[in-house]
Amino acid sequence: MIENKTLMGLLFATAIMASGCGDDVLTGPSAVMGGVWKLQSLETPVLFVPIGRPENYTVEFRDAGALAVKADCNSCSGTYTISGSALTIGALACTRAFCGEASLDTAFLAVLTNATSFGVTGPELKIFSSKGTARLNQ
Repeated sequence: MIENKTLMGLLFATAIMASGCGDDVLTGPSAVMGGVWKLQSLETPVLFVPIGRPENYTVEFRDAGALAVKADCNSCSGTYTISGSALTIGALACTRAFCGEASLDTAFLAVLTNATSFGVTGPELKIFSSKGTARLNQ
């Protein structure tokens, strides 16, 4: 049986090693620019959906605060601002094609246009909003 002192020491050492093993969360414009982010999953207050065709739901953060979005069969453009981990996406100008009953275009755009913050850990970008969380990879 392990004594409390020994157990506490092992737990402390494990916590220290684990904290050094994870990737740091990156924020700021340079963390998101330089490629197209593809949606991997969408989590809202009422659903969690892994995305079968990530290439149909993408976000590209461009220079000068320009944003390009693909929301299933629709294309959008708009603007974004980043301050630390805070993310604001302005109104998006989108085509308005009907993508089908199973499309997540409306839910995806709701998360983006209500974005409040983000974080990049390794290859994953998480966008947080009052409408849910979008997890994207490059």
